[in-house]
Amino acid sequence: MENYLITYIAHYFVLFPIAKVLYVNIQFFTNVQEREERLVRKLVSWGCASDIIHIVIALIFVGFNAVPVRIESFCLIGWPLVVHWDLHTIIFLAFTTTIIAVIGRFSLFYLHRDAYYYKFFSLYFIFQLALALIVLSSSTTYLFMGWELLGLSSVLLIAFYEHRSNPLKNALRVLFIYEFGDIFFFSLILLLLFFHIEDITKLSLIQEHGCEWAMFLLIVACFFKSGIFPWIYLPRAMEGPTPSSAIFYGSLSSHIPIFFLLRVWPQEWTFPAYWPDVWTIAHPANAIVLAIVICIFSAFVTTLMSRQHSDAKNTIAYATTTQLAIIYIEVFFGLYTLALIHVVSHGIYRTFEFLRTPSLFHHYHTMETRRPRMTSTGKHFISMFPESLRNWLYSLTINEFGFLSRSFDLIDRFLGLKFLRFDKKSAGSFSISVASTWIIFNAVLFSINRNHFDVKDVLLMSLAVGFTVLCFCNIRKISMFFVTLICSAWTVGLVQEEQLIKHVDSTNQWYWVFLIVLAIAFVMIALYTVYALSQDDEKHTSYTARLSRSPFTNALLFLLGLTIVGVPGLGTFVGWEYLVHHTAAVAPYVVLKGFFILKVNTVLVFLFYFSNFLGFPEHKVQMRHHYKHDTLHLRWVQKHAPAASKNTENQETRHIGDSGEVEKKA
Repeated sequence: MENYLITYIAHYFVLFPIAKVLYVNIQFFTNVQEREERLVRKLVSWGCASDIIHIVIALIFVGFNAVPVRIESFCLIGWPLVVHWDLHTIIFLAFTTTIIAVIGRFSLFYLHRDAYYYKFFSLYFIFQLALALIVLSSSTTYLFMGWELLGLSSVLLIAFYEHRSNPLKNALRVLFIYEFGDIFFFSLILLLLFFHIEDITKLSLIQEHGCEWAMFLLIVACFFKSGIFPWIYLPRAMEGPTPSSAIFYGSLSSHIPIFFLLRVWPQEWTFPAYWPDVWTIAHPANAIVLAIVICIFSAFVTTLMSRQHSDAKNTIAYATTTQLAIIYIEVFFGLYTLALIHVVSHGIYRTFEFLRTPSLFHHYHTMETRRPRMTSTGKHFISMFPESLRNWLYSLTINEFGFLSRSFDLIDRFLGLKFLRFDKKSAGSFSISVASTWIIFNAVLFSINRNHFDVKDVLLMSLAVGFTVLCFCNIRKISMFFVTLICSAWTVGLVQEEQLIKHVDSTNQWYWVFLIVLAIAFVMIALYTVYALSQDDEKHTSYTARLSRSPFTNALLFLLGLTIVGVPGLGTFVGWEYLVHHTAAVAPYVVLKGFFILKVNTVLVFLFYFSNFLGFPEHKVQMRHHYKHDTLHLRWVQKHAPAASKNTENQETRHIGDSGEVEKKA
């Protein structure tokens, strides 16, 4: 009975959020005239109640018993879902379900009459789906799917207020950091697939192959997702509404990597277990020592930053990072029970702090009076360090430790955010950045794997990178952008398919035909791009919504781009996973190079969507289109639309009833 119940629980917590996402979007795009918040409130309220009831049933009939369950062909996708039901699984499933219910209930009233009400709850349910996949799944496929969806939903919620350019730029910066960290996590997945290990809880089996250094990949991936390093992206992630800040950076998104470590980290990979054999340079325990040093330094730096910032959300975010660093240290020292209690209690407390912040402003009226008196830790800080050293440290925190904050200049140059317009200068900067990164990436892989270097594969992958550069150059032309994006993804898939065919000693008659077609397409698109850039005198300002037609059309184009690059949850993801599973066993380095290119393409899809369809619109009609359901936003739009006449303002004024229906004044 336990196996059947766990199988049902797994299907419920995966399929039910998908159904809620579809319902919210269908209701939004079909009922244009009568969009009632009442239906969403019922869906969230009854859905959260149903989730809690399922948790209670699981606790009663299964409890904390260790029950491994393997569900073959889960959701008819084709790969098995492995569920290791144990103490950590049930605690984190109950923890995430409770926090999601609290945040959902709070958001129903906090975002009442907001223009992006439906958008928030769509991403909210996607986030719930990602958490369910990470908590319940131990198989590499579904775990990586949840890991990717977690980051993408977080980025889209940072860009929640899509009419402003600053949230869009900060969302792209955070997306770049997430995708960079995902390369390390994907490398770990490839290593497991290479040794035919599909259950990530059996991570310790790679010790038999002499690959204990893989712990470094897992540590880096978790650090990037939790914000331990680089910690300076946290203020940029606070652009979203308070509920998203609470659920992502206060409780769940930043805490989930710790749960992941608690579940899969082998007990023999702790610092006390290796002591004192940690003095050789090549010893794998050095990765743990380095991770502990980074956590200590991160905790010290974020403590200083939390004292220096006057913004409440940034202060709480840095304080959260400090505690997360301490929890990671507990895990690396083998204190798993203490870390489990610490992470759950800390997540609950930080959620309360984030949700309390808006009312705190209202209660104290000003930021200055909000700040509390000096605590005991502040007195200890004064007694431990002289005044000159304290002043020097505080000056560093104001500048975000200089050398780290300058890393965002490199990210901005890579993304083209250093320039206000998309022109030859921004295209040249992006081309140089991508080419340099690609050369460094290949040099690192060549130093690791010199015996399996294939010139033909490198040339084909370089051709895919060339298509990626052309994508950026055609970012203002919808048709050319998608044609170039398809060519880049097709080239990556062709290289991986060739590796499979080569492994079975077969001949691919169509391989050279496809290669010639792609080479001709690259030359033609490159010539067209050079000609278009030389003839185009129009100044394309970034983030102007110049191509905006309707929310539905914009969303379809965005989903089309994500489908091409194989984002989890969309149709092509199954095809990409098929190639990854089969090619990883014969040519893992080729798969890793292809994944790197697809990650750059994913960033370009977001950049294409943000710069063309979101941001500050050029025309007042587009401006009112975004805010026609909210009188407060409409006043802001009318204030910033000097060309709008008084007659137009009177016609566009709306009265919003309790049901959310918009009625024109007579």
